[in-house]
Amino acid sequence: MAGKFGWPARRTAAAAALTAAVALAPMIAVSEAQALGNNREVPRSCGTNRVSSGFTGSYSWAQTTKASGSCAGRLSAALERNNGVWTTRVYGSSSSAYATDTNNGIAVRYGLHWGCDNCNVTRS
Repeated sequence: MAGKFGWPARRTAAAAALTAAVALAPMIAVSEAQALGNNREVPRSCGTNRVSSGFTGSYSWAQTTKASGSCAGRLSAALERNNGVWTTRVYGSSSSAYATDTNNGIAVRYGLHWGCDNCNVTRS
C-alpha cells in the first residue's frame, strides 16, 4: 500500500520514527547534562579536585574538595539556577568549599566549582 507521495507505508513509519528520535535526542542530552550530582575528580594545573552537587528536598548544594596536588589557595563553590543566575560564590579553605541555595522558587541546574581563585569554573 502506497503512502501519500508514493512511499510504502513502512518507509513513512520509519521516517516518522527517525524524525521523532532526532527531535527527542537533544532534550535527553540536555536533561542528563544538567543533573546535579556529577561526582567526579577534575584535574587542574596545581592538583585535582573532587566536585559534587545535589538537592536535599529543601535546598541545593555544591561542594569542591581537594583530592591531591600542591595548590595552597582557597577552593570555592556556587550554584547556577535554571534562569542562568549564579548564587554568591562561597570561598572555603585550601581543602574544601561548600555552597547552598534554598532555590527561592527557581530550580538549580548546576553546581559550580573553582580549584583556586584563578582556576576556571567546573560544572557538576
